[in-house]
Amino acid sequence: MYMVGVGLLILALSYPLLRRDRIEEATWGEDSSFDTRIMVLNGCGTEGIAEEVSSCLRDAGFDIVGTGNADAFDYEHTMVIDRSGSRDKAQRVGEVLQCERVMLQRITAPSSDVTVVVGADWARLKALGEWKRKTGWGSRR
Repeated sequence: MYMVGVGLLILALSYPLLRRDRIEEATWGEDSSFDTRIMVLNGCGTEGIAEEVSSCLRDAGFDIVGTGNADAFDYEHTMVIDRSGSRDKAQRVGEVLQCERVMLQRITAPSSDVTVVVGADWARLKALGEWKRKTGWGSRR
């Protein structure tokens, strides 16, 4: 009987610890950044900017599936485009980059959930500037 009491006491004391682990796992799964596949395209012609934005987003927990050039280098504004019909993922990317231009352009069988087209306003993306200062990225060039 004594052992049962001790066992129940240990279980009661460890329950909050067990419960906390479950909450952290649930929170991780609910955060759309961890399961958001992003393609970053250079739409302004600034050499290396797609890689910089990709690194910034990767450090924020996003899955970068590729980088490249957009169809043109005359994009004035950076855009976050929802490709999969999951606007909340695109909205989250926009929030991280502090980019207000979030739009929907669904395509069949997208290779990414979200596409970021980096425009000529990239220097005004506060999140990118903060990330560059924090990581020292600007000194690598």
